[in-house]
Amino acid sequence: MADEARTTPGGWRDRLRRAFAVDPPGAVAPDPQDLPRVQDLLQRIVDRGMTGPAILFLESWRPLGSLTGQGMHALTPFVGAVFDGAAWERLSAFMERRGAIPWMIERLEAMDAQAARPGPPGAPQRPTDRTGNA
Repeated sequence: MADEARTTPGGWRDRLRRAFAVDPPGAVAPDPQDLPRVQDLLQRIVDRGMTGPAILFLESWRPLGSLTGQGMHALTPFVGAVFDGAAWERLSAFMERRGAIPWMIERLEAMDAQAARPGPPGAPQRPTDRTGNA
């Protein structure tokens, strides 16, 4: 019986070996079911011209990425009263992943570059302020 616990894939030694495993470094995309929600959030940031401040915020929280997700979990009861609680939970689970912040930064930069390119005639243009600056 004791030998079974040592050799089975779900044995305590195997679990201990993976107890402190972390995701590999680099960007990690959200799950396919979460991708539209995250893309929509990032697009709203770009449409409002807040890409720079959003990237600054994300870069400053990069070392504390998993704590960001944990903090979002802690706010769930309050946010759930105003927004979709299930969507908030899924976003917070994504933010806990090690590569979520780098992925979001890369996507924001790509989406902002796409929005800055002039489109074909008649295509919607990027919003500008009263002085005409983008």
